[in-house]
Amino acid sequence: MIEVTIKMAVPPEKRVEILQTLQALLGPIRHEQGCASCNFVVGVNDKNIIFFKEEWLTSEDWGTHQKSGHHSILIGAMTLLRNEPEISVINIASSEEALLVHTAKVS
Repeated sequence: MIEVTIKMAVPPEKRVEILQTLQALLGPIRHEQGCASCNFVVGVNDKNIIFFKEEWLTSEDWGTHQKSGHHSILIGAMTLLRNEPEISVINIASSEEALLVHTAKVS
């Protein structure tokens, strides 16, 4: 499983536009081959921080997604940011590792 997390510091004047774009992408990305989940959340203490998270069943599925129009739209939305987003990509090789990662996040 591939877990992708993107932390974006959104300029206040672009916040609504970026949120609308992300909302519009959720359904189409969720229907792509191999997408286990796709969500975003707004920071609790700072509404201009957005976390966008995708989980892909295989690296091949994620690679196909990276070539998709949906991914291109996401990249386009990120060009509206003032600073580079923080991107984390974790390759979880087994269900046992997935459990360890999940447990670590909950703790």
